[in-house]
Amino acid sequence: MKASILQFQSEKQQLGRVIFEMFYHRVYNTAYFIIQDRHLAQDVVQETFFKAFQNMHKVEDGHKLGAWLGIIATRTAIDFLRKVKKRNDFVAENVMIDETINHAKESSVEQVIEEQFLKNLIQQNIAGLKAEYKQVIVLKYEYDLHDKEIAQVLEMSVSAVKSRLHRAKITLKKLLENNPDVRDVVNHEKIN
Repeated sequence: MKASILQFQSEKQQLGRVIFEMFYHRVYNTAYFIIQDRHLAQDVVQETFFKAFQNMHKVEDGHKLGAWLGIIATRTAIDFLRKVKKRNDFVAENVMIDETINHAKESSVEQVIEEQFLKNLIQQNIAGLKAEYKQVIVLKYEYDLHDKEIAQVLEMSVSAVKSRLHRAKITLKKLLENNPDVRDVVNHEKIN
């Protein structure tokens, strides 16, 4: 009996380690995208996995584990931001996003740099959105959740999700249109 309990605990620890290793980077990138501070992002990762392991028994579909962890990370990061803002601290680190360049495309080095620059500008502008807008954009485009799934996660109606997503896109579009760096890159594209 004692041996079987020890074996069960060992298997549980191994499973936890595997889940952590599989989803660490995804959770970290989500946290960092929202928090924009490496150290706080690490705290969010730790808190996310702590919450996840406490509630692992609630996961019904193992295929959605990554999305579930992403949602926990998003909510935890937003909670951390609220705490930071209450203390009037400012997170000052720039957004760093590691994206692999698709080598299948035939493009010049200049085009690749411009595309990466635009991606970073978009990410920075998303990071500047209100938390409620940032949340739906991350869930929709980072985790590929459908509106219905987002509604379930955020405990709101599908129409409210669509409305919030629409407002977020409009706000993001205005931010990008008013950004001189975006205009410079777009104008450069028109010239070439």
